[in-house]
Amino acid sequence: MKTSATFSRKKFLFTTTAAVILCCSFATVSTVEAGLNIADFPPSSEVPPTNSPQVQKWLSEIDLTGAPSIEANSGDPPNCPSKVAEGVCYWTCEDCAADDIITCPDKNVWGLTFDDGPTPATPDLLQFLDQQKVKATFFLIGANVVQHPDVVLQEVKAGHHLASHTWSHHALTTLTNEQIVAEIKWTEKAIEDATGYRVRYMRPPYGDVDNRVRFVLKKLGYTVVDWTGDTFDSNDWKIPQVSVDSTRTKYENAIKKYAGPTANNTQGFITLEHDLTSDTVSVAKTAIPLGLSLKLNIMTVAECLHDSSPYAAVNGTLAALPTLTNATFPVANASAVPSPTSASSPPSDSSSSITSDGNSIRNSGPLKAHNAAGVSLRSVRGQHFLGRFFPSGQSNPSSRSSRSWFAVSSSAASSVSAADIHSAVALVQKSSTQAIQKALWSGLVLGSFVAGLVSL
Repeated sequence: MKTSATFSRKKFLFTTTAAVILCCSFATVSTVEAGLNIADFPPSSEVPPTNSPQVQKWLSEIDLTGAPSIEANSGDPPNCPSKVAEGVCYWTCEDCAADDIITCPDKNVWGLTFDDGPTPATPDLLQFLDQQKVKATFFLIGANVVQHPDVVLQEVKAGHHLASHTWSHHALTTLTNEQIVAEIKWTEKAIEDATGYRVRYMRPPYGDVDNRVRFVLKKLGYTVVDWTGDTFDSNDWKIPQVSVDSTRTKYENAIKKYAGPTANNTQGFITLEHDLTSDTVSVAKTAIPLGLSLKLNIMTVAECLHDSSPYAAVNGTLAALPTLTNATFPVANASAVPSPTSASSPPSDSSSSITSDGNSIRNSGPLKAHNAAGVSLRSVRGQHFLGRFFPSGQSNPSSRSSRSWFAVSSSAASSVSAADIHSAVALVQKSSTQAIQKALWSGLVLGSFVAGLVSL
């Protein structure tokens, strides 16, 4: 009798435990499957292969005939050639913007942008932007989107503008036309799977773009957005080598000069910032209130261009941003506004020289210093280490990706604060990948059954 009762209790305990674990398993996995499936995407931080069925399908849907015959560049970050051939229009090395978007058409307008997210630092930035009632354009890296899809969904629900920053942050002028397509389309798919929004604005990594890259991007329906030259590059990506205070001071001085009493501006500006770490976010936390105090209208790039439909599709249908910013300004004459559906006309020297101190804001190569520092925190395969404590497919320390991972983690360690680590752990816990979740829960379920059978 005692043996039978013991057996019944063990059976009840085993059955109940298994049921609880199974319910938790299904609930947890379903939260991931409700968005995107990370298994559908290529490895992180590497240029996606072009021979996959998915990329081949994308390539079959576009016609790249007539692409400019421009030799691919080298280096990552890219190396500037000693002489740029005529017709290349290389913004990275010769400051040739062609018809890229580099300014906002209306004066006293600040097009606020953040590159390289989402990362563990992004939620804190989103909370701050909400407090300030300010919206921004987020140029997202596809490999980061699949790691943190919930953060991207939070961005669009808050009314921010989503845009592409490629899949792996490789310099586009160093890639083939087909590789560029793969970089853009995988990022497009990641963002759309996570949010339902199909983006059509993009920023090339390092601002690395020439006429061949522009040709491919236009074939894919994208509008290229750079930024308004060195003056409005926050240089927050230099913080591992330069102090936060000096970075903040230089950036805020540029904003003050633009809004100064002697300024004679005819256009607004677009800035370059990053949601990489708590340090880079801290630069934005002082610059944005400064801009608001100077009566600048801070908004997304799409809004500064008066583009009410900044996405190719939202759940398959064209739609405007879900919410508007706090900006209040009259819509400019349509003839003066770059077309959001096609590339805008290249600005003339006079129109692009927004003067705040008597000099053109484009009087120096916008990416020379940027490229030189790119091998540090913002290097291609290492820049996102805060959001990649468990880099997928990089268990071999001898691989190129793993070497970059360890090298950059070491060189950038000085920039990691306790807040970074805390937010990183929280975000990793919240945004665990589908593979990890399924493996953990499957192991628990199997272990429960084995333990139950043994106890029986």
